[in-house]
Amino acid sequence: MKTNDLSLWNKITFKTLAYRKNFDIINDNENIITEYDGYVSETRISEEKPPMIIGEYGFSVWNIRLGKDLNVDFNKLIYDHRREDSYCELLKLINDNKFNIYDFNKILIVHTLIVRKDFRKSGITQEFTEMLYRDFYNENVAIIALVKPFQDNKIDADFYYYHKTVKVKNKTKSTEINYIPAIEYYSLKDFDKKNDSELNEYKLFSVANNCGFKRIDDSYLFTLNSQKTIERIIMKKEQFKQIE
Repeated sequence: MKTNDLSLWNKITFKTLAYRKNFDIINDNENIITEYDGYVSETRISEEKPPMIIGEYGFSVWNIRLGKDLNVDFNKLIYDHRREDSYCELLKLINDNKFNIYDFNKILIVHTLIVRKDFRKSGITQEFTEMLYRDFYNENVAIIALVKPFQDNKIDADFYYYHKTVKVKNKTKSTEINYIPAIEYYSLKDFDKKNDSELNEYKLFSVANNCGFKRIDDSYLFTLNSQKTIERIIMKKEQFKQIE
C-alpha cells in the first residue's frame, strides 16, 4: 500500500441509483428485485474541477426472505433472467446443489464493474467491495460477483462497445458537457487484444481473491468473505493515522 493510493482513495466517491418497482412488468415476482447502477468518481476539489468519472457498475439485490413469504419459484425467476451471464451461472450452481439461495435473506449480485485504464491498478475494485460491504453486508446477505473477462460477457460488451456514452464535464462553472463513447473512455478495445483466455481469467480471479471473494465451485461467480474487507478497513485507518 502506497501513500499516493491512500490519497486517491480519500477522494473516491460512489453515486448509486436504485430502481425499485412494486408491480411486475415483464416477469412474475420480479418486484422482489432492486436494480442498482452507479458511478465511481474522483473528487477534484483542490483542482477546482468537477468530479471525474473513473468507473461504473451494476448490481442487483434479491429479497429472498420476501420471496419465501410470497412463495416465489426462484428457479423460474432466475431462469427468466438467464440471458445475463450472472444468472446463467447462478442457475447452474443451484441445479447442481452447489449454492443454496435459501440460506440467505438477501443476495446481492454484481454484474458489472468497469474502471478507466489509468486507474485499474489503484485499488478501485477493493474500494468498490468495501462500499458494498458497508452498505449491504450482514450474516444473512450473500454478496456475489460475476468474475469474467469483459469481452466474454456478451451483453455488457455489446452495450459498452456500441451504445454507452460517458458524460464528461471538465470545468466547474462551464455548461459545456461532452459525451464520449464508453469504448473510448474506458479503453475497452484493449480487452480485445487479450487473446489468452486462461491468463485473462487468472488475472481477474487474482483480483477477486485480493478483494476477499472466493470462487463458487468452477463457476464465474465468487462470494465475498468479509474478513479481508474488515482487515483492509482497519489497515487503512492505521495508515491514515501514520500520515497525519
